[in-house]
Amino acid sequence: MAEKFSFLTVYHNFLSVARFKKPNYWRKIQKVLSHRQVHTMKKIDFPLWSDTVFSFFALLLFSFCIFRFYLSALWAALLAADSFAAAATVLLHLWRRARHRKKYGAENERSNVQKLAFHLAMDSPQNNAELIAKSLSALHEAKDSTSDSPADNAQKNCAENKTPYAQIKDQTVHTQDGDNFLKFQFEKVTADELCPVIRTLGEHKTVYAAGFTDEACKLAESFGVTLKDANDVYSLVKESGCMPEHLIEPPKEKNGFKEKFAFRIRKSAWRGYAFSGAFLLLFSLITIFPVYYIISGGVLLLLSALIRFFGKKE
Repeated sequence: MAEKFSFLTVYHNFLSVARFKKPNYWRKIQKVLSHRQVHTMKKIDFPLWSDTVFSFFALLLFSFCIFRFYLSALWAALLAADSFAAAATVLLHLWRRARHRKKYGAENERSNVQKLAFHLAMDSPQNNAELIAKSLSALHEAKDSTSDSPADNAQKNCAENKTPYAQIKDQTVHTQDGDNFLKFQFEKVTADELCPVIRTLGEHKTVYAAGFTDEACKLAESFGVTLKDANDVYSLVKESGCMPEHLIEPPKEKNGFKEKFAFRIRKSAWRGYAFSGAFLLLFSLITIFPVYYIISGGVLLLLSALIRFFGKKE
Protein backbone atom coordinates (compact mmCIF):
# COMPACT_ATOMS: atom_id res chain seq x y z
CA MET A 1 0.00 0.00 0.00
CA ALA A 2 2.84 2.35 0.87
CA GLU A 3 4.55 1.63 -2.46
CA LYS A 4 1.32 2.37 -4.30
CA PHE A 5 0.87 5.62 -2.42
CA SER A 6 4.45 6.70 -3.17
CA PHE A 7 3.97 5.96 -6.89
CA LEU A 8 0.82 8.09 -7.00
CA THR A 9 2.63 10.90 -5.21
CA VAL A 10 5.52 10.89 -7.70
CA TYR A 11 3.09 10.74 -10.63
CA HIS A 12 1.08 13.67 -9.22
CA ASN A 13 4.25 15.73 -8.69
CA PHE A 14 5.37 15.01 -12.24
CA LEU A 15 2.07 16.21 -13.65
CA SER A 16 2.15 19.35 -11.54
CA VAL A 17 5.69 20.19 -12.68
CA ALA A 18 4.88 19.45 -16.31
CA ARG A 19 1.69 21.50 -16.27
CA PHE A 20 2.53 24.48 -14.10
CA LYS A 21 6.30 24.96 -13.97
CA LYS A 22 6.95 24.01 -17.58
CA PRO A 23 3.67 24.30 -19.51
CA ASN A 24 5.32 23.78 -22.89
CA TYR A 25 6.92 20.53 -21.79
CA TRP A 26 3.62 18.70 -21.35
CA ARG A 27 2.33 20.04 -24.66
CA LYS A 28 5.42 18.78 -26.43
CA ILE A 29 4.92 15.30 -24.96
CA GLN A 30 1.31 15.21 -26.13
CA LYS A 31 2.31 16.47 -29.57
CA VAL A 32 5.02 13.84 -29.99
CA LEU A 33 2.74 11.01 -28.84
CA SER A 34 -0.11 12.06 -31.13
CA HIS A 35 2.29 12.49 -34.05
CA ARG A 36 3.69 9.00 -33.51
CA GLN A 37 0.21 7.52 -33.28
CA VAL A 38 -0.94 9.15 -36.53
CA HIS A 39 2.34 8.28 -38.22
CA THR A 40 1.97 4.62 -37.20
CA MET A 41 -1.61 4.46 -38.45
CA LYS A 42 -0.78 5.97 -41.83
CA LYS A 43 2.39 4.00 -42.47
CA ILE A 44 1.10 0.43 -42.51
CA ASP A 45 3.06 -1.25 -45.29
CA PHE A 46 0.50 -3.70 -46.69
CA PRO A 47 2.78 -5.18 -49.41
CA LEU A 48 5.45 -5.89 -46.81
CA TRP A 49 3.08 -7.66 -44.44
CA SER A 50 1.40 -9.62 -47.23
CA ASP A 51 4.82 -10.83 -48.38
CA THR A 52 5.65 -11.75 -44.79
CA VAL A 53 2.51 -13.85 -44.37
CA PHE A 54 3.06 -15.55 -47.72
CA SER A 55 6.69 -16.26 -46.85
CA PHE A 56 5.70 -17.79 -43.53
CA PHE A 57 3.29 -20.28 -45.05
CA ALA A 58 5.66 -21.09 -47.92
CA LEU A 59 8.50 -21.74 -45.47
CA LEU A 60 6.16 -23.71 -43.24
CA LEU A 61 5.23 -26.08 -46.06
CA PHE A 62 8.82 -26.36 -47.18
CA SER A 63 10.21 -27.08 -43.73
CA PHE A 64 7.35 -29.44 -42.84
CA CYS A 65 8.22 -31.66 -45.79
CA ILE A 66 11.84 -31.78 -44.68
CA PHE A 67 11.18 -32.46 -41.00
CA ARG A 68 8.37 -34.93 -41.74
CA PHE A 69 10.80 -36.98 -43.81
CA TYR A 70 13.19 -37.36 -40.85
CA LEU A 71 10.79 -37.28 -37.87
CA SER A 72 8.21 -40.01 -37.41
CA ALA A 73 5.99 -38.07 -35.00
CA LEU A 74 3.63 -35.67 -36.76
CA TRP A 75 3.47 -33.16 -33.88
CA ALA A 76 7.28 -33.03 -33.63
CA ALA A 77 7.66 -32.34 -37.35
CA LEU A 78 4.94 -29.70 -37.22
CA LEU A 79 6.48 -28.00 -34.17
CA ALA A 80 9.97 -27.99 -35.70
CA ALA A 81 8.63 -26.67 -39.01
CA ASP A 82 6.64 -23.93 -37.28
CA SER A 83 9.68 -22.81 -35.25
CA PHE A 84 11.96 -22.75 -38.28
CA ALA A 85 9.39 -20.89 -40.42
CA ALA A 86 8.75 -18.31 -37.70
CA ALA A 87 12.46 -17.61 -37.12
CA ALA A 88 13.23 -17.40 -40.84
CA THR A 89 10.19 -15.18 -41.46
CA VAL A 90 11.25 -12.73 -38.73
CA LEU A 91 14.72 -12.38 -40.23
CA LEU A 92 13.28 -12.05 -43.73
CA HIS A 93 10.78 -9.44 -42.54
CA LEU A 94 13.48 -7.31 -40.90
CA TRP A 95 15.60 -7.43 -44.06
CA ARG A 96 12.67 -6.54 -46.31
CA ARG A 97 11.49 -3.77 -44.00
CA ALA A 98 14.86 -2.05 -44.21
CA ARG A 99 14.76 -2.26 -48.00
CA HIS A 100 11.15 -1.04 -48.15
CA ARG A 101 11.85 1.94 -45.94
CA LYS A 102 14.82 2.96 -48.01
CA LYS A 103 13.03 2.45 -51.31
CA TYR A 104 9.63 3.95 -50.49
CA GLY A 105 11.16 6.71 -48.41
CA ALA A 106 13.15 7.84 -51.44
CA GLU A 107 10.06 7.53 -53.66
CA ASN A 108 7.97 9.59 -51.25
CA GLU A 109 10.67 12.26 -51.08
CA ARG A 110 10.91 12.33 -54.87
CA SER A 111 7.13 12.67 -55.16
CA ASN A 112 7.06 15.60 -52.72
CA VAL A 113 9.83 17.33 -54.66
CA GLN A 114 7.87 16.95 -57.90
CA LYS A 115 4.70 18.30 -56.29
CA LEU A 116 6.49 21.41 -55.02
CA ALA A 117 8.18 21.92 -58.39
CA PHE A 118 4.82 21.78 -60.16
CA HIS A 119 3.36 24.23 -57.64
CA LEU A 120 6.18 26.72 -58.14
CA ALA A 121 5.92 26.46 -61.92
CA MET A 122 2.18 27.19 -61.80
CA ASP A 123 2.20 29.84 -59.09
CA SER A 124 2.84 33.53 -59.73
CA PRO A 125 6.42 34.87 -59.61
CA GLN A 126 5.49 37.21 -56.75
CA ASN A 127 4.21 34.34 -54.60
CA ASN A 128 7.32 32.31 -55.36
CA ALA A 129 9.54 35.22 -54.38
CA GLU A 130 7.66 35.63 -51.09
CA LEU A 131 8.01 31.91 -50.36
CA ILE A 132 11.76 31.87 -50.99
CA ALA A 133 12.22 35.10 -49.00
CA LYS A 134 10.32 33.67 -46.03
CA SER A 135 12.31 30.44 -46.17
CA LEU A 136 15.69 32.16 -46.34
CA SER A 137 14.76 34.58 -43.55
CA ALA A 138 13.42 31.82 -41.31
CA LEU A 139 16.56 29.70 -41.67
CA HIS A 140 18.77 32.74 -41.13
CA GLU A 141 16.90 33.69 -37.93
CA ALA A 142 17.00 30.08 -36.72
CA LYS A 143 20.78 29.86 -37.15
CA ASP A 144 21.31 33.08 -35.23
CA SER A 145 19.01 32.00 -32.40
CA THR A 146 20.49 30.51 -29.23
CA SER A 147 17.62 28.03 -28.74
CA ASP A 148 18.20 24.28 -28.68
CA SER A 149 15.60 23.60 -31.38
CA PRO A 150 16.49 25.43 -34.62
CA ALA A 151 13.69 23.64 -36.51
CA ASP A 152 11.06 25.07 -34.13
CA ASN A 153 12.64 28.51 -34.45
CA ALA A 154 12.49 28.31 -38.24
CA GLN A 155 8.77 27.45 -38.18
CA LYS A 156 8.11 30.22 -35.66
CA ASN A 157 9.93 32.83 -37.73
CA CYS A 158 8.11 31.71 -40.86
CA ALA A 159 4.75 31.92 -39.10
CA GLU A 160 5.53 35.41 -37.83
CA ASN A 161 6.41 36.46 -41.39
CA LYS A 162 9.72 38.05 -40.44
CA THR A 163 11.74 39.02 -43.49
CA PRO A 164 14.55 41.32 -42.32
CA TYR A 165 17.18 39.14 -43.94
CA ALA A 166 15.59 38.66 -47.38
CA GLN A 167 13.92 41.48 -49.28
CA ILE A 168 12.00 41.28 -52.56
CA LYS A 169 12.62 43.72 -55.36
CA ASP A 170 11.53 43.20 -58.97
CA GLN A 171 10.73 39.53 -58.24
CA THR A 172 14.32 39.00 -57.09
CA VAL A 173 15.17 38.06 -53.51
CA HIS A 174 18.01 40.19 -52.16
CA THR A 175 19.92 39.17 -49.03
CA GLN A 176 23.06 40.28 -47.27
CA ASP A 177 24.92 37.36 -48.82
CA GLY A 178 23.87 37.97 -52.43
CA ASP A 179 21.00 38.04 -54.90
CA ASN A 180 18.64 35.12 -55.57
CA PHE A 181 16.98 34.81 -58.97
CA LEU A 182 13.92 32.63 -59.55
CA LYS A 183 13.45 30.67 -62.79
CA PHE A 184 10.65 28.26 -61.91
CA GLN A 185 9.24 26.60 -65.02
CA PHE A 186 8.42 23.11 -66.29
CA GLU A 187 11.42 22.87 -68.60
CA LYS A 188 15.04 22.97 -67.50
CA VAL A 189 16.73 26.36 -67.52
CA THR A 190 18.99 26.71 -70.55
CA ALA A 191 22.23 28.63 -70.95
CA ASP A 192 20.43 31.36 -72.92
CA GLU A 193 17.96 31.88 -70.06
CA LEU A 194 20.86 32.07 -67.63
CA CYS A 195 22.69 34.84 -69.53
CA PRO A 196 20.54 37.73 -68.19
CA VAL A 197 21.39 36.67 -64.65
CA ILE A 198 25.09 36.60 -65.41
CA ARG A 199 24.95 40.08 -66.95
CA THR A 200 23.39 41.65 -63.85
CA LEU A 201 25.59 43.46 -61.38
CA GLY A 202 26.66 41.68 -58.22
CA GLU A 203 29.16 39.09 -57.09
CA HIS A 204 27.20 36.40 -55.26
CA LYS A 205 24.32 35.14 -57.38
CA THR A 206 22.07 32.15 -56.84
CA VAL A 207 19.48 30.82 -59.29
CA TYR A 208 16.54 28.71 -58.11
CA ALA A 209 14.79 26.49 -60.65
CA ALA A 210 13.39 23.00 -61.14
CA GLY A 211 16.40 21.91 -63.19
CA PHE A 212 19.23 23.06 -65.43
CA THR A 213 20.68 21.80 -68.69
CA ASP A 214 24.29 20.66 -68.89
CA GLU A 215 25.24 23.77 -70.85
CA ALA A 216 23.66 25.98 -68.19
CA CYS A 217 25.60 24.18 -65.45
CA LYS A 218 28.88 24.65 -67.29
CA LEU A 219 28.14 28.32 -67.92
CA ALA A 220 27.19 28.94 -64.28
CA GLU A 221 30.35 27.23 -63.07
CA SER A 222 32.47 29.39 -65.35
CA PHE A 223 30.98 32.63 -63.97
CA GLY A 224 30.66 31.53 -60.34
CA VAL A 225 26.86 31.40 -60.24
CA THR A 226 25.30 29.00 -57.71
CA LEU A 227 22.47 26.81 -59.01
CA LYS A 228 19.71 25.37 -56.81
CA ASP A 229 17.49 22.71 -58.37
CA ALA A 230 14.15 21.27 -57.22
CA ASN A 231 15.75 19.10 -54.52
CA ASP A 232 17.56 22.09 -53.01
CA VAL A 233 14.39 24.20 -53.10
CA TYR A 234 12.40 21.47 -51.39
CA SER A 235 15.03 21.11 -48.65
CA LEU A 236 15.06 24.88 -48.12
CA VAL A 237 11.29 25.22 -47.84
CA LYS A 238 10.90 22.10 -45.71
CA GLU A 239 13.67 22.92 -43.22
CA SER A 240 12.42 26.48 -42.83
CA GLY A 241 8.89 25.30 -42.01
CA CYS A 242 7.38 27.49 -44.73
CA MET A 243 5.90 24.69 -46.83
CA PRO A 244 2.53 25.87 -48.26
CA GLU A 245 -0.45 24.07 -46.80
CA HIS A 246 -2.15 23.72 -50.18
CA LEU A 247 -0.09 23.00 -53.27
CA ILE A 248 -1.30 23.50 -56.82
CA GLU A 249 -1.74 20.00 -58.23
CA PRO A 250 -2.34 18.80 -61.76
CA PRO A 251 -5.89 17.62 -62.54
CA LYS A 252 -6.41 13.97 -61.75
CA GLU A 253 -6.89 11.71 -64.72
CA LYS A 254 -10.28 10.06 -65.02
CA ASN A 255 -9.73 6.34 -65.11
CA GLY A 256 -12.19 4.21 -67.00
CA PHE A 257 -13.42 0.74 -66.19
CA LYS A 258 -10.37 -0.90 -67.75
CA GLU A 259 -7.85 1.26 -65.88
CA LYS A 260 -9.54 0.68 -62.51
CA PHE A 261 -9.20 -3.08 -62.84
CA ALA A 262 -5.73 -3.02 -64.40
CA PHE A 263 -2.99 -5.25 -63.03
CA ARG A 264 -1.41 -3.41 -60.08
CA ILE A 265 1.37 -5.82 -59.10
CA ARG A 266 4.87 -4.73 -60.07
CA LYS A 267 6.66 -6.64 -62.79
CA SER A 268 9.67 -7.26 -60.58
CA ALA A 269 7.55 -9.52 -58.33
CA TRP A 270 7.34 -12.31 -60.92
CA ARG A 271 10.62 -13.88 -59.74
CA GLY A 272 9.25 -14.52 -56.25
CA TYR A 273 6.13 -16.22 -57.58
CA ALA A 274 8.16 -18.32 -60.02
CA PHE A 275 10.63 -19.32 -57.30
CA SER A 276 7.85 -20.36 -54.90
CA GLY A 277 5.97 -22.26 -57.60
CA ALA A 278 9.06 -24.15 -58.67
CA PHE A 279 9.83 -25.19 -55.09
CA LEU A 280 6.28 -26.39 -54.53
CA LEU A 281 6.44 -28.52 -57.67
CA LEU A 282 9.84 -29.87 -56.63
CA PHE A 283 8.69 -30.88 -53.17
CA SER A 284 5.56 -32.49 -54.52
CA LEU A 285 7.84 -35.44 -55.35
CA ILE A 286 8.55 -36.19 -51.67
CA THR A 287 5.47 -34.97 -49.83
CA ILE A 288 2.60 -37.18 -48.68
CA PHE A 289 -0.02 -34.93 -50.38
CA PRO A 290 1.44 -34.12 -53.83
CA VAL A 291 -1.81 -32.97 -55.45
CA TYR A 292 -2.00 -29.85 -53.31
CA TYR A 293 1.63 -28.99 -54.06
CA ILE A 294 1.18 -29.51 -57.79
CA ILE A 295 -1.93 -27.32 -57.94
CA SER A 296 -0.42 -24.56 -55.79
CA GLY A 297 2.87 -24.61 -57.70
CA GLY A 298 1.08 -24.48 -61.03
CA VAL A 299 -1.04 -21.53 -59.94
CA LEU A 300 2.03 -19.63 -58.75
CA LEU A 301 3.86 -20.29 -62.01
CA LEU A 302 0.84 -19.06 -63.95
CA LEU A 303 0.71 -15.91 -61.82
CA SER A 304 4.42 -15.30 -62.36
CA ALA A 305 3.91 -15.44 -66.14
CA LEU A 306 0.95 -13.02 -65.97
CA ILE A 307 2.88 -10.61 -63.74
CA ARG A 308 5.93 -10.78 -65.99
CA PHE A 309 4.00 -9.63 -69.07
CA PHE A 310 1.07 -7.64 -67.64
CA GLY A 311 2.48 -6.34 -64.36
CA LYS A 312 2.79 -2.71 -63.36
CA LYS A 313 5.93 -1.02 -64.62
CA GLU A 314 8.47 0.25 -62.10
